Amino acid sequence: MDSFILVIKVVFIFGLSAYILFKKSDFCVVYLSVLFFTEKIVSDVSPAFLYYGIITLLILVQIIKNPSFYRQNIWAVLLIGYFLLLLNRSQDLVLVRPYVFSVCWFFISVPLIAALYKSHPPAVIYQELSQAALLILILFIMNSMAATIYKFAPAEMYGIKSGILYGNLYAAAFNTLPLAIFVVLNRGINEKKVLYLGVAMVAFFLVLLSLRRTVMSLSALALLINLMTMLTRQKAKVLLVALGVLGAVAYFIYTETDFMSEFKQRVELRKLDDRDLAEEKRFLEYDLLYADMFVYHAYSPWTGYDLFNSAGNYGNGILGDRSLHGDLTNITHSSGLIGLTLYLLMMGTAFLKSFRASGTYQEKLIILFCCATFLAYTGSGRYTEAAASVLQMLVLMLPVSKQEEVPEEQPYLFKQPEIV
Repeated sequence: MDSFILVIKVVFIFGLSAYILFKKSDFCVVYLSVLFFTEKIVSDVSPAFLYYGIITLLILVQIIKNPSFYRQNIWAVLLIGYFLLLLNRSQDLVLVRPYVFSVCWFFISVPLIAALYKSHPPAVIYQELSQAALLILILFIMNSMAATIYKFAPAEMYGIKSGILYGNLYAAAFNTLPLAIFVVLNRGINEKKVLYLGVAMVAFFLVLLSLRRTVMSLSALALLINLMTMLTRQKAKVLLVALGVLGAVAYFIYTETDFMSEFKQRVELRKLDDRDLAEEKRFLEYDLLYADMFVYHAYSPWTGYDLFNSAGNYGNGILGDRSLHGDLTNITHSSGLIGLTLYLLMMGTAFLKSFRASGTYQEKLIILFCCATFLAYTGSGRYTEAAASVLQMLVLMLPVSKQEEVPEEQPYLFKQPEIV
C-alpha cells in the first residue's frame, strides 16, 4: 500500500500540478479539487510546505490571469482578511494551520471561479470540469481497490475492517464524491461516453458501501437529477436506454456479487436503526453555543472563541473533546457572528449570481442539486473539506460561464431542451 500511495503522490500531486501549471494554466482553479482529494488519499504530503506552496502557486497564477476577480465576490476577500486577523489570538498555529489553508483556498476560489467562468465559453469549462471530476472518481476507485487488496483501513470507519475498504479516506473526505458523480454522469449521458458512465456507476456503488448517509443520499440525487435532464422528446429514447442499462447493472450486482450481503453487514455495524436524528449531538451544539455566548458570556458572540479550536471549548466541556460538527456552529465558535455573516454573504452572493445567470431547464437543475448539497453539508459539516467545497462552487457557477452558440453535434449541459 505504501508503494501505491507513493505513486499516487508523485503522479497526482507533483506530476498533475506541473501539467496544470504548464498546460492548463488558464484553468488552475478547476483542478484544485483533484489535488485536494489526492491529499486525503495519501494522508500526508511531506514536506508540508511543498504542498502548501504548490497549491498557493496555482492560485496565484489564476489570480494573475484574472486580476479583477475580487469584484465577483468581495465578501470572500473580506472573509480571508478577517480569518487572518483572528490568527493573532490563536493558541496553537501548528494545530490550525491545515484548516486555515483549506478554508482560505476555498474562500479565494469562490470569486476566482466566477471570474474564470465569465471569460470562457461553457463548452470549454464543461469539458475541463468533467475531466477533473473524472480524475477524482478514478482516484477513488483505484484507492478502494488498493485498500481492499492490501486490507488497509487505518481509521476503521464504523468498525468496517473487511470487504471493500477506503484506505485513508474518512468521514467528510467522501463529501466530494456526489458532486463528481453528478458531473461525470452528466457528460456520460449527454455525450454517450462509456468510460464516464462506467466510472460514475462503479463509484456510485462503492459510495453506497461507505454507509455515509448524506453522501449516499446526495449521490442518488445526482443520478436522479441527471435522469431528469433527459425528460425531453429528443432524449426519450436515451432515457429508456439509460434506465435499462442502470437496471441491468443493478440486477447484475445484486445477483452476481456480494454487494447486498456486505451492505447488510455494514448497516448492522453502524446500527442505523438505533440512531434517532433528534438525538444527534450536532443539534445540541446550537443550544450550547447560544448559552455560551448570550447566557454565560464565556466568549464574545461577535468574534467567537478561537479559530478551529472547539474541541472541549464549548458547553463547559459537556461533550468532552468532541469538536463542533455543523458548519454554522463551527464558524460562529471560530469567528463569531461577524465571521458567520461574511460567510453567508459570500455563499448567498454565489448562489444569487448563479441563479440570475441561469436560463435553461438544466441550469435550474444544477442550482437545485447544489442547494441540496450545500444544505446537507452545512448541517453535517465540514466546510474545511476543501475538495468538496471548491468542487461545489465549480458546479454551482456553471451557469455563469460565457454563453455561446453550441453546435448540434456537441451537446452539453447547457443545451436548451424542448420540454415535453
